[in-house]
Amino acid sequence: MIDFKELWGALDWTVLALYFLGVMSVGFIMHRKASKNFKSFFVASRRLTIPVLIGVAAAAWYDSWTIVGLGELGSTLGISIILFYVIPSGILRLPLALWIGPITRDKIPDYVVTLPDLIRYFYNKPAGILASIVPMASILYCCALLFAVGEVLNLVSGVPIWATMIVAGFAIILYTAMAGMWGLAVTDLIQFMVMTVSAGAVLLGIYHHFNGVDALYDAVAASDPAKLSLVGNQTFAGAFGYVISAAALYVNAQSYQRFGAAKAGGDIKVAYSLMLVIGIAFSAVMVITGMASSVIHPDAATASEGFWATVFEVLPAGARGLFVAALIAAVMSTVSADMLITGGIFVKDIYKDLFKPDLSDKGVLTGTRIMIVVIGIFIIAGTYLWRNGIGSAWSTIGGFQVAVFLIPILGGFFFKRKTAAGGLIAIIAGVIFYSIWQFVLGAPYAIPSSVATWIFGGVVYFAACFATYRKKDDRLTDGKGGL
Repeated sequence: MIDFKELWGALDWTVLALYFLGVMSVGFIMHRKASKNFKSFFVASRRLTIPVLIGVAAAAWYDSWTIVGLGELGSTLGISIILFYVIPSGILRLPLALWIGPITRDKIPDYVVTLPDLIRYFYNKPAGILASIVPMASILYCCALLFAVGEVLNLVSGVPIWATMIVAGFAIILYTAMAGMWGLAVTDLIQFMVMTVSAGAVLLGIYHHFNGVDALYDAVAASDPAKLSLVGNQTFAGAFGYVISAAALYVNAQSYQRFGAAKAGGDIKVAYSLMLVIGIAFSAVMVITGMASSVIHPDAATASEGFWATVFEVLPAGARGLFVAALIAAVMSTVSADMLITGGIFVKDIYKDLFKPDLSDKGVLTGTRIMIVVIGIFIIAGTYLWRNGIGSAWSTIGGFQVAVFLIPILGGFFFKRKTAAGGLIAIIAGVIFYSIWQFVLGAPYAIPSSVATWIFGGVVYFAACFATYRKKDDRLTDGKGGL
């Protein structure tokens, strides 16, 4: 059994403590600025510029799936995860950077501040309410992200994992409820730099450990040649499922919140285009680290344990603390953003719209902070769901989000014959079909539920739109104008 406490020293604790104190300080400093009104709390008054947008783009890209999850998949599936997830995820983000992000900021009205707002704007109120499923599903994913933090802190400290997850979870709750998007924006830039430096350090460490790329390639080929094949240890349909999940950023509520927080659409083009190359490189490093761990620690109890053992062995003291800080940075930025978004949606798009239309802006802000606490406690409790690893979390949850909502969202932006009925029917049909295919039929014929639902939902969407389209409805939505 690997003794991680022997590989973890006082310098690593010091680096980790300094990072943590710095991030929490930003939360306290930004508390007053974030408390002006709901728009300030939720989208930072729409004032984010290019340097900060690079950081928030990285925060949307990096999380513990990108670090530990891709490491786990690299150790089991090999290079195929780069071919079917890392590269496609970069390519698929280009339209977000060049078109969808700028359209969201420059052409969508300012009252649209959440993803359900956007779906409602494209289609109708019922469709917008159903879109609340997206951030709710993301909360389940956050449970997996927080588990990764609790796990590594348990490995290096020996403190029970339930205790480390509670400490980490409540720190994120406090930070998010205090500072909102203003705090996230500032710390995301700091976290981006920490994560990028850490990735470079671990890649250099692996290179020196194997004395070159060729030696690493030969070692992986000797241990499991399938890891160097096109699809690795999976079927082609299973591999294609990762391509579908790579498109999840299109249905990620964080994306549209961050687009709405930008100062201008042109800033989004620059910041997100730069992040494409950086993000692909960062993700590929994590996969390579996972492949290396399968060789260095083939007998590790879990893939994540082998991943962390490899990271700690190839990095010097201090750099280990920085890498763990990078993981915590990734988790804090993602989990806190999802807490913020989901809390806002619960209060603004569900409670206010359905039950209390006269709720004041201050009431929405206060209610959102309360919901952040409730959601955070749920995330801490929900970490139990992913105790066996997070490698499948994004393909499962991200795949569902993409399968049901990708086509209605893209149709909302670009399909001129979209209709309210078409969008609503497609969303309802997608949710039902996914549930049956996944939970009743058990994904027959080895076709992932995300792939089957995506195809089915696309057919339903266009058929329903054409069947209900009337030429005079060219500028459909809920009566407030369209694109």
